[in-house]
Amino acid sequence: MLEFVLNFLFPKTCVICGKLDKNYICEKCEERFNKYKRYGIIDNKKTLMDKLNIHNITYSPYYSFAQGQKLYWEKLLYCFEYKSIIRKYILKYKFGNKPYLSEFFANQILNNKKVYEILKLYDIMISVPMEKIKKQKRGYNQTELIAKIIAKKCAILYEEDLIKKVKDTKTQSTLNKKERVNNIKDAYQIADKSKVYRKKIILFDDIYTSGATVNEISKKLKQAGAREVLVLVIAKD
Repeated sequence: MLEFVLNFLFPKTCVICGKLDKNYICEKCEERFNKYKRYGIIDNKKTLMDKLNIHNITYSPYYSFAQGQKLYWEKLLYCFEYKSIIRKYILKYKFGNKPYLSEFFANQILNNKKVYEILKLYDIMISVPMEKIKKQKRGYNQTELIAKIIAKKCAILYEEDLIKKVKDTKTQSTLNKKERVNNIKDAYQIADKSKVYRKKIILFDDIYTSGATVNEISKKLKQAGAREVLVLVIAKD
């Protein structure tokens, strides 16, 4: 009854054109987004791909992606290419005071049944934290909102305060690749290592560009005894 009343007073609309639509995106706008939908997984254990019989997700071997880098996560799963309309709406979501887009992006990720099946194999979900001042200024942590929705729909435990940011850093987008790695070094710590030990963890972020932030957090998780880390992002640059 409450849901009926809320839908009547605040009907769901397409986040792109504003047309009434219960799925937050109408068919016409869905077609525009689908042009940039490129579900992909970078995996150092192809057994997962074989087990789930995945044929509609692009597979890339972990070792060719690493190209000599020391990567601490085992898998990277992404939904879109970071360009055009996707880039536009991710930036609107992050900086345009549009927290309601969290439901839309979560649905876009979970629309693929195989992605849903992969995520359900994990124990807990966390998201990249923000500095308190930045979160207060923006009003919300965009990664946290999406991660909570995905965790709930996949029946995975979401750990809100497991990762703490303990060092102020420069904005990553203003730095080159090497500077990003140095900027983020030792910027995070695990609040409770017992919650991490032997767990399979999903680490959510919005965009994968250089990967410095998620790699640094993955390093801390693995040092704390995490069994496996899957990095989940909306889009990969």
